Amino acid sequence: MGNIIEELYYGNLRPEERIVPKDSAYRAINKEITAYIEKFQRKLSEDDFKQLEVLFDMMDQVHSIHSKEAFASGFKIGTLIMIESGFTS
Repeated sequence: MGNIIEELYYGNLRPEERIVPKDSAYRAINKEITAYIEKFQRKLSEDDFKQLEVLFDMMDQVHSIHSKEAFASGFKIGTLIMIESGFTS
């Protein structure tokens, strides 16, 4: 990553795209989720499965909004810590 200000200006600063959890449970849970989705796809009618996909999309949107707010809150807290500790570069 180059100059952080330039990256921000050009819209290249997307931390959510760079995060890959290292917790071993993350991959295991993702595999289990995939298995459940495939199971529902086989059992449900095409229309019912499309409705389930709409639900998943809405849940993704809610998760994204929550993640954005958590990131902003963490960033603000970090900034306040730097200010209070007298950090200067």
